[in-house]
Amino acid sequence: MRRALAPLAALAIAGSLGAADAAASSTLLHIRRVGSLPVAASRMAVVALPDGRIMALGGLIAGASSNQVLLGPPSQLRLVGHLPAPTHDAAAVLQGRDVTLFGGGQNVSTSTVVQIDPLTGRARNTGQLPEALSDLGAVSVGTHMYLVGGYTGTKFATAILRVGAGATTTTIARLPEGLRYAGVAVIGTTIYTAGGLTPGGAISAITAVDTSTGAVRTIGRLPSALAHAPLVSNGSQLYLIGGQTASGTPTSSILRIDPRSGAVSVAGHLPAPVADASAVSVGTRVVVLGSGRTIYEF
Repeated sequence: MRRALAPLAALAIAGSLGAADAAASSTLLHIRRVGSLPVAASRMAVVALPDGRIMALGGLIAGASSNQVLLGPPSQLRLVGHLPAPTHDAAAVLQGRDVTLFGGGQNVSTSTVVQIDPLTGRARNTGQLPEALSDLGAVSVGTHMYLVGGYTGTKFATAILRVGAGATTTTIARLPEGLRYAGVAVIGTTIYTAGGLTPGGAISAITAVDTSTGAVRTIGRLPSALAHAPLVSNGSQLYLIGGQTASGTPTSSILRIDPRSGAVSVAGHLPAPVADASAVSVGTRVVVLGSGRTIYEF
């Protein structure tokens, strides 16, 4: 069960970065409401399409898994179809002309791979991963799709997997420890993770994985341990949005991470604390979904 929201949760993170960063952060990002979800949802898999639309898949609605396929510009998301089965804590990527959804589940983790047509919202099962995975991250690098961490139903996953034909997978690297509910994003050929949950609890590590060599290195630390926060790239910077502290308290902070140095600063705050939101880069904007019904952008 979730703990009650703490009004001062954001201040705990801002304070650990110093008064100067906290004072300056309010001027760095202009956060505005741009639309609403049809119903309040969290833990959705979200991808951006080349034409400025976004697709949001599954998620938790009133505590139950959903099979929804939402499609449209951020200001006009609407229900256009249904997944073959309800799911949440899945991950999706756009590769070629199709959106592919990996894993997730309802009461248990699944290995299902679903392909969704971004023109019609039509979804169909296309295969099975070698192992069940939920709570994972997924990114596209060139012509390849990669899966990052997650939960198999019995253990926290350490693998960075390259997905091949027929949903076959190849392990290209391993994280220092099993990791789920981490922020995952990509810049160039490097996959980044920020925070997340390990068997020992939430962590603060920021990790870079070179997909061309398999090298894994820790490039920095968040000001405090954080999980259940989406990580998104705008091309040169990374943003970690909201999340849940080690004590289970949601935060409203948006943290900016420099991928070259690993330096972290407070870039702004959402209007309210949120964990298990989803975020995606749409052109030069970042769109945040899953804070109740409200859709934000900055």
